[in-house]
Parts: sequence; C-alpha cells; structure tokens
Amino acid sequence: MATTNRICLLTVGCLALLSAGRAFGWGADGHHTVGAIADQLIAGTHAGEKVHAILGDFTLQDAAVWADCAKGVDPKKNFAYTAAGAFAACAIFETPAGEAEMSDFVRRNSTNCVIKAGEEICHKQYHYSDVAIQRSGYAPGTVGTRDDDIVQAVVAATHVLKGDATPAPFDIKSPREALLILAHYAGDIHQPLHVGAVYLDATGAVVDPDSGTFDPSTATRGGNQITVETTAGKKRGNLHATWDAVPASLRVPHVDAAWVAKAHAVPASPGDIFSWPAQWATGTVLAAHTALDGLPYGAEVGHNWSVVLPTGYSSRMTGTKRQQLTRAGARLAQLLEAIWP
Repeated sequence: MATTNRICLLTVGCLALLSAGRAFGWGADGHHTVGAIADQLIAGTHAGEKVHAILGDFTLQDAAVWADCAKGVDPKKNFAYTAAGAFAACAIFETPAGEAEMSDFVRRNSTNCVIKAGEEICHKQYHYSDVAIQRSGYAPGTVGTRDDDIVQAVVAATHVLKGDATPAPFDIKSPREALLILAHYAGDIHQPLHVGAVYLDATGAVVDPDSGTFDPSTATRGGNQITVETTAGKKRGNLHATWDAVPASLRVPHVDAAWVAKAHAVPASPGDIFSWPAQWATGTVLAAHTALDGLPYGAEVGHNWSVVLPTGYSSRMTGTKRQQLTRAGARLAQLLEAIWP
C-alpha cells in the first residue's frame, strides 16, 4: 500500500512525523497507558522480575513507545537517529547507546521483507494490518494482511521471548529487543484503525476489497486518507489521527486501582499463546466495525475522502478506546505471565 504522511500524537499536541509513513497507534499517551496497566498487573510476579531483569530501569510504560521512537532512524542518512529532542516521550532513549540500539534494529529490519512499490520500509509495516470491515475477523491471506503485519510481529516477538529463533522475515536479535517492541505492538494490535480498514470507491461508497480483483486505489490506509470535517466544512485532521489520540481521562494519571481491576478481569485468550495475537486482532476488527461502518463518507478528491462524524460519535469513540486500552494492557500482562509463569 502506498505510504503517506500521517499525523502522530507523541505529546499532547499534534507534532510532525518522525518520517514519512503511518501514524503512531494511540500516540505516546495511549501506549504509556497500556504499559502502565501491564506494569501494575505483573507487579510482584515472576514475569515482573523477568521484565526488570531484561529492561533494567525501563518499565513497560517507558518501553511502550520505543518502536515508534525507532522511526526517527533515517536509512538515507546511514541509519542515524535524526529526531533527538523532537519528542518528549523518546527522550529516555536518546543517549548514545539508546540511539545506537534503535539504529541497529532499523538497519536489520528495513529491507528484510517484500516491499512493494510505494510501501514503507519493513519495520514500519510491522505496526499494522488493514483488514476490511466486511470481514468478521483476522484471517491470513485476506487483503490487508501480510507475513510482516502486526499479528505476525507480535507472534515473532513472543517466539524470541520464549527462546525460539526469530521467524522470517523479522530480525529480532535479543529478548530485550523483543520486549521493547512487544510493549508497543500490544498497543497497536488493539487500536481499531491499526487492524481494521474501510475501502472506498471514487464516490465514497464502501467496497469489499476481497470481492473480485482488488483495486489498490480504494485503500484509505487505516483512515489516514479520510479527512474529518465539521458541518461547516473545516478540516479537523484525519480519521486515523482522531483514533490515535486519547483524552486526558485515558492517560496514565487515571490508571487507578479501579481501572487495573477491570483489566485484571479481562479473560485470558484460549489456546496456544502463538494463536493469541490473531484472536486479539479479530476483536480489534470488530471494534473497527464500530469505528468505520456506516459513516457518511464523501467522494474522493485527490485520493482523499472526507467524513463528518455523527452526533455522539466522540463519546462512543472514547468508550471504545477505554475498552481497547484496557484489553491491551491486560493481554500484554497475560502474555508475559504465560511466557514466564
């Protein structure tokens, strides 16, 4: 799929992208919330001890933005980290050793997958899939799934943490690197527009990309190319960025005992742990139905569509975000406890 500039929300305000490509699922605030929930759930457990042994002074809350911060590494500049000082959430990684660590990861994961014309470098593709909202869940082989998508990335990191070899096409060199990316990907796999997608024709009508011959021009790229407008026609960013952002009520200061208790009550996924990511993605596809289905999409103009969000959408969106952030934190903790019982 073609790349495009996506708005990222690494701080409270809108910031420029680290580089051309997809936006940061949830933004730093949301990823920190996922990590903070997981940190509390594994506190005092063997998994908590293992996380501390691997990450040292970093918590899962800290680590949860690492894979996005690594997008500040520029392959065109000899894999130098070029975003120092730009994003507050990345500051803890902006030491000589930290920047070298991000550079090394990007160097090994830039061209190790099949990159079609116009697609992003490999490690940026690890953060998402684009399953059509007509599907009832995640199924490999459907449009928007790949062998290097978010589901397969979580599976790969899990293998490394279990002591297995890294599955192709990923190149994860150590348990530390696997944990750094897993802390982030656990958030991404629960962001509705990082897994589900709507495909539109030139008139703004919803089409099924898995029916007949897939037309790449119908891809909205996770809602990035859907501009959110007011009833007066003023632009308010894009739909993907709207879902990335989390309100103050869903940020780390509000991760209290009651919220952690709700996360603790999230049931563990059944079956083998390597099947869990696809199960999680299926739930996120269903959440994407709520996020994307039935909206009044406008006609395509310059390969961008528009939408005016209906009354009550913002409130429903906040509820879905809380649900998905809670599930993400709970499931990250559950996976780590399954790896290190």
